[in-house]
Amino acid sequence: MDHVDKALEALKFHIKKEIVDNYFADRVYLEEETALLQEETESYRRDWELAGRRFLAFYQALGADAALEAVLHLLGLKERPFSRQFQELAEPLRRELLRSYPSRGWTAARRRRHLIFDIYEQLQQETERLREQHQKIHIHLRLLNEDIDKFNHSYDFGLIAAQMEAIEGHQEVISGALFSGEREELSTRMRFKRRKLGPEELPELPDLPRLKEIKGRLKEVLGRFTF
Repeated sequence: MDHVDKALEALKFHIKKEIVDNYFADRVYLEEETALLQEETESYRRDWELAGRRFLAFYQALGADAALEAVLHLLGLKERPFSRQFQELAEPLRRELLRSYPSRGWTAARRRRHLIFDIYEQLQQETERLREQHQKIHIHLRLLNEDIDKFNHSYDFGLIAAQMEAIEGHQEVISGALFSGEREELSTRMRFKRRKLGPEELPELPDLPRLKEIKGRLKEVLGRFTF
């Protein structure tokens, strides 16, 4: 083997090694991004559950079903978020939801109104932050799937096999012929699966107006009911 042949063999080896190295480097990147997306989703779910408890406290503070319906109508909510969880909660546990909130006001009506304002303000701030987080996770998911599509296109088994065969002068890439089923299985194993996040994995919270935007109307609605 002369120097030219040796140089060609070295070049072939280098090209094949680069293809393999790039494949695993890109795959590790996708695995890391997938793990990061999973962490973001789990963090969101934990905060979503905490926001759910704030909804339950808000329902308990409103008390009467008629008051709850009137306030939800003011907020533009057709459904009650976390309604099932509230219905399943025993009365002693419902009262416990309000224990951490300070009592402010000289009369029972004022104390209840301030309580509702305080809970709602915290609830609105939490839902606003979580809606932003929800949007960021969906953006991350979209970008990750775009990278996955690029990866699957770049490292298609048939394309890689053709490149290898061209390097080797149309010799078989893998010693021994592969049946079509085996080639398909190998191709499937090399591909990276796109990620999906449905409403169960990533539930959304309603868009609530800020307290300062509705405080006067909310006070008026609450004034129709006796607490």
